[in-house]
Amino acid sequence: MRSATDPYHRFLCNCFRSDHAGARDLALAPSWSWERLFQRANDESVLPALAWAAKAGLDISAPHDVADFLSAVLVLNRERNRWIWDELRTTIGLLNEIGIEPVLLKGAAYLADGVYCDAGARYLVDLDLLLPEAQLNNGFQHLVENGFSYDTADRFGQFRHHYPPLQRASVPIELHHGLGFGPCASILPASEIIENARPIELDGLRAHIPSPTHLVTHLVMHSQIHHPYNERIWPPLRAMLDLAELQRHHSSSIAWAEVARRFENAGQGTLFRLHLIDLGEALGIEPPVERRFTPLMRIRRLRRHLLRQFPSVRYCDPLYMFSAVCLRRVRVVRNVLAARGGLNCLVNQLLAWGVYQRFLLDILEGRGR
Repeated sequence: MRSATDPYHRFLCNCFRSDHAGARDLALAPSWSWERLFQRANDESVLPALAWAAKAGLDISAPHDVADFLSAVLVLNRERNRWIWDELRTTIGLLNEIGIEPVLLKGAAYLADGVYCDAGARYLVDLDLLLPEAQLNNGFQHLVENGFSYDTADRFGQFRHHYPPLQRASVPIELHHGLGFGPCASILPASEIIENARPIELDGLRAHIPSPTHLVTHLVMHSQIHHPYNERIWPPLRAMLDLAELQRHHSSSIAWAEVARRFENAGQGTLFRLHLIDLGEALGIEPPVERRFTPLMRIRRLRRHLLRQFPSVRYCDPLYMFSAVCLRRVRVVRNVLAARGGLNCLVNQLLAWGVYQRFLLDILEGRGR
């Protein structure tokens, strides 16, 4: 379980903000464990980014075996990303065959856009493609007919903002018709991101990338609202690093005032500004957005610091536990009930023991590290 004094999280933050001296001082502590650092970096999905920082000149006086390990990590992740990129090209090619030009989201968009200086520095968990809702079913069926499979046991797959993940070889592929639950649709409607996306060519294949402003909006929205349990204690470090790299790569193209306005209009302005404060404290990045410390913002920030200092308190925090355990389920249930035949599907699931097993596990884990 992580706490506010976790030296391994602070080490990673120091590395990504180029604070070599701060990282080196932590690594010289008698209790320091490189294995525990690598585990923390792996948990945060930033181990390749740490390896790239070391290759780019990070001076932490690491032993030779540590340096060799990090070099191998970077080489292997580059190779893994090449396989994933081949899978992405295959997918786009199949969609192009039936007249669909997908919009790349998140990691795929960052790599296609050159946001990361080294493609091996970004770890990809899956590939996310946004399609107009009218084209979604045709695209999904065409991929299934051409060798992709999906989990037919996922009874709620049709009620989410994306179809069940498809997989053929290396990595899951999600076809999205929306960008998340709750206020996500009002912050950034899928139709807007599609309408303003930039066309790109990948070896003759046709796809699109969201505008820099939409990339930032979606990134914050995804890490802070779609996955709300991460926001309660520690924002995901990979998401903060993505935002730092977007700010570096598109420094003059991001309309921060528009991003802030979108969150404000959806009643999420405090969450957005707290996230930017976290970004500044962790990675030293200060986006040009005015900070307005309202009383509510001060209270939420104090609560967040309390949860970080004493993570076990989350089990006593009803807001946190509802967010971690119930909120996403409630949002899925709303989608289920709004769909034709959804009520029968919901009743059948409520009779399955596996639903309650997962619910109990979420309560025990608290869905936070």
